[in-house]
Amino acid sequence: MTLTFSNGGFMKQETFLITKATTEDIPAILEMYRRRVLYDNAHGIPQWRLADVTWEAFSQLYTIDDYYVGKCNGEVVCGLFIVDVDKLYWPDVDKGKYLYLHKICVDPAHAKKGYSDAMITYFKDKGRKEGYPEVRLDVREKKVKLREMYERNGFRLVTIGQFVPEFTTALYHYVYAWEQEKQLSNYDIEE
Repeated sequence: MTLTFSNGGFMKQETFLITKATTEDIPAILEMYRRRVLYDNAHGIPQWRLADVTWEAFSQLYTIDDYYVGKCNGEVVCGLFIVDVDKLYWPDVDKGKYLYLHKICVDPAHAKKGYSDAMITYFKDKGRKEGYPEVRLDVREKKVKLREMYERNGFRLVTIGQFVPEFTTALYHYVYAWEQEKQLSNYDIEE
């Protein structure tokens, strides 16, 4: 995918590609999360602690095969985990029934370029192509901008709950049948 950005009249073309991460990407992935944590903390919007974004911490729930990177001109600028089970937030759902997005991150040096939306679209497309009826995600309830981003991308709130003691979490889903309903509602019906 080639993206074109305008910077005060200057047009810049960049090649953006989303792929499954490899072990060679791990240092760049970890550095991206480190920069995100430091940026968020400096701006009073903490999301994670540095201890939460180490490969040892990620490896408690995920593998490198679960991680997808967005690269711009070969540089890791964003990423996320995609898994088919989430026992913390969706404990009664069997493995393999849905896909779940976790730990979406955009390097703060590359924010405001549409990379989050591109990653979310990739996540939704992956679920659709693999035959899932819906995809799901979680976000801290008080993360209003993140919640607005997910809602802008078609996700709907399922519930808000206290799944861990530290914060409340909003659970969202995107159901593919909604797309068909929307397409049908876009047709003019003549009688």
